[in-house]
Amino acid sequence: MDPLAVLRALADPTRYRLFNAVREKERCVRDLVDSQALAQPLVSHHLRVLAEAGLVLARRADGFTLYSIDPAGLAAARDAVSTLLDPDHLAAVARPGGNPACCRD
Repeated sequence: MDPLAVLRALADPTRYRLFNAVREKERCVRDLVDSQALAQPLVSHHLRVLAEAGLVLARRADGFTLYSIDPAGLAAARDAVSTLLDPDHLAAVARPGGNPACCRD
């Protein structure tokens, strides 16, 4: 999973709100439009971005599309971002004072 795609998806305040709303319970677009006071095309666009980032699943039921969190995608996103932000994954030369040869040549 691409950590940049995950970070981009969650960096937008509207997508972040929608993501958290879907974390509460599975929802249809109409429910999100009403609860978030957003236009339907905007909600659909943001849900598509969240789905493309692997964070949200869509399923059809009774003529509606229902959105929920993708547990496998969430775990992959956590691992990708965790590795990116884990100081134990830094090379020695990336740490403070770790590259004394820089700008000395």
